[in-house]
Amino acid sequence: MASFLFFALILIQAPAHDADRDLLRISESLIAEHTTYFDIRDNRIEGADTLLSALKRAHFAALGELHNRIRLGELTEALLHTLEPHGFSHFAVETGPFSARKLQQLIRSGKPDVSAFYAQYSSRLFDLVPVPFFKGKSDLRFLAAADSLGIDLWGLDQEYYFSYAFLIDELAGLSGESLTDEQQQLRRKLSRRLYWLNRRNQISETLSSSGFKLNCRLKNDEQLQAYLESFEDAAHPDIHQILDAFHTTLEIYCLAEQNKASEPIRISNFRENFDRNYKAALAENPEPRVFLKMGSFHMGRQRSPLNLYDMGNHIHRLAETQGQSSVHIRYLNRFFEGKDMKGRRGWEDSERFLSAGDREKWALIDLRPLRDPLSNGTLRGNDFEERTIWNYDFIIIAPEDDWVKKHW
Repeated sequence: MASFLFFALILIQAPAHDADRDLLRISESLIAEHTTYFDIRDNRIEGADTLLSALKRAHFAALGELHNRIRLGELTEALLHTLEPHGFSHFAVETGPFSARKLQQLIRSGKPDVSAFYAQYSSRLFDLVPVPFFKGKSDLRFLAAADSLGIDLWGLDQEYYFSYAFLIDELAGLSGESLTDEQQQLRRKLSRRLYWLNRRNQISETLSSSGFKLNCRLKNDEQLQAYLESFEDAAHPDIHQILDAFHTTLEIYCLAEQNKASEPIRISNFRENFDRNYKAALAENPEPRVFLKMGSFHMGRQRSPLNLYDMGNHIHRLAETQGQSSVHIRYLNRFFEGKDMKGRRGWEDSERFLSAGDREKWALIDLRPLRDPLSNGTLRGNDFEERTIWNYDFIIIAPEDDWVKKHW
């Protein structure tokens, strides 16, 4: 009886042993097999043939970024120069529609220049800026490159909560001679009020997790609402874009301050802004090509880490319905602020990808060959690895990197 049980256990365990033997785990050596290295010289990407081939065929290119990195600006500038000859004439970014147009206008006219604009509306005390993700010197270079190449800037996000002061001034400026004394007086009062509300908000966030709930307060602020309502009959379309932006922005931020689900509404706003711009582009070109640069949570082709279908999925589905392709690129750092991030706390799940990073060269990991074995169950990784493989075609790991240096 004991012998029978022994052999029965062997038979039962054998299939599991065979399955384990055939199962391949994601490893540093496997990642190395799919990694090549390239350089960027004079805004030319050299040695990334698989990436360049995919971009040449694509109608949508999505860069999932880590915000405010110096090398990110360098890569973005090179991608703009790479994509423009293939018909990419639109550049969608993670900022508000009006702010994107303002940045392009400032770059184009230089009156005032972007740095003077940031100096006027930024807060040194809390390091807040009117338009996020464009505060570095390398950011200015790729904005200038986009303009020189004739590439339009699209803003897909809500406006930033620290943009209110500049948007209030823009309403006054767009009104020109029709601005009334009452509106001007209200603008001055509101500007002073915002100054102190912003500081109370930042101090409260520093000292308390509950926060000041600035945007929920402003939704019902009599001075702000009176000022906005005074422009409702204006004829200028940009004025109405700003009024709409205030409504959308306050709503999204207020939901977040109340710990309510704001991200689905934000993603819906992404899509609406993209679709409006894309529809206008279709009127001029039957096959517009768009480069998108947003946070890595937003740019994957499948579900995001928040389990939501975000902008990357939106363009992926749009491309599929039109018989086109989208290329999704994830940006990572291994060597950052003089440190090796591999093995550091918070980076454990990505360390096998990070192992491909080099201090001197750009690393390119082609994830596409890993999808079939992942799909048929012969390859396994941790949740981060598997989600990244499904969401992205390539990972680009920058050489030695750091935070951007302010341009003002």
